[in-house]
Amino acid sequence: MPSSLRIKPKCSRPPLTEFSPTGLSPVKNAQTLSTPLAVPPRLQPDSLSRAETVAQLVAWAENRLKTADIDTPRLDAEILLAHTLHVSRSGLYSRLQETVSDSQKTDFQQNVVRRTKREPVAYITGRQEFWSLDFQVNPGVLIPRPDTEVIVETALRLLASSRITAPRILDMGTGSGCIAVALATELPHAQIWAVDKTQAILSLAQKNAQTHQVGQRITFACGDRLTPVSPGAPFFDLLVTNPPYIASQEFDTLQPEVRAWEPRVALDGGADGLDFYGRLLYDSPDCIRPGGWLVAEIGETQKDAVIQLGHKQRRLRFQTCRRDYAGRDRVVVFQKTVG
Repeated sequence: MPSSLRIKPKCSRPPLTEFSPTGLSPVKNAQTLSTPLAVPPRLQPDSLSRAETVAQLVAWAENRLKTADIDTPRLDAEILLAHTLHVSRSGLYSRLQETVSDSQKTDFQQNVVRRTKREPVAYITGRQEFWSLDFQVNPGVLIPRPDTEVIVETALRLLASSRITAPRILDMGTGSGCIAVALATELPHAQIWAVDKTQAILSLAQKNAQTHQVGQRITFACGDRLTPVSPGAPFFDLLVTNPPYIASQEFDTLQPEVRAWEPRVALDGGADGLDFYGRLLYDSPDCIRPGGWLVAEIGETQKDAVIQLGHKQRRLRFQTCRRDYAGRDRVVVFQKTVG
């Protein structure tokens, strides 16, 4: 890896869910999980009415979430209370014995109740970290996950190995804009286009771009798949995308946080999970310059099937498959043939 290429670390706070062989499931025993706040047993309340301090509220919420079968009750309790108090999780350590106001207590209770209904923490707080950047999220967009950071890493490695100084990049299905914004922060001379189906989604992505001061360098276009940027001569050096790839029949097996809250259109990839890839591999060469790349996220068992689909498209050549932080196949790279 060239010394000039800076690869950021994974998120300091893991998401509630990650891709697994059966779809999306809660993160368990995550290596990046911080040690929960220590609450002495004598401070653990039996009910909310007895909870007054930060430590007691954390203990109450942990018990409530544990009863609701939430897999990370202490972590979620800490995040939700930190959000309510407008402090960082680490900031709770210095406030353990502080008394919380009645209004803050009420707000916290409401957030905990939302979590017991399996609403993702990211939707309750309205925020999720990706590439060490803070993103606004809402139920209209998929919650960014650390696995998707592999797309950013792969794109940076490809461009660092080339002589392209001002790459033109297309992010198809931008959602919260996490991929486009992350790339824009790393590539100050890049020209980036971000495409999604609705203006509401794009408005959120634009807000995130403005927050990170890259809004002027990203062009947002509304439309389905590649329609906003085609037809025309091959233009992009790099096309990145995190398409829907969960098989329809597996959708009901997903965790409640996913199937009941996240947008199905961003997850459901059809009967075999591959619907999007057929069109993507067929249409994308029209937008990619010769020698340019297609970088796409896949389900961990889909590598061979996607490569086979790519073999049917002579204008693309499979280059490599990158694994995620858990060692699972996650991102495929195809290069457009020259000549």
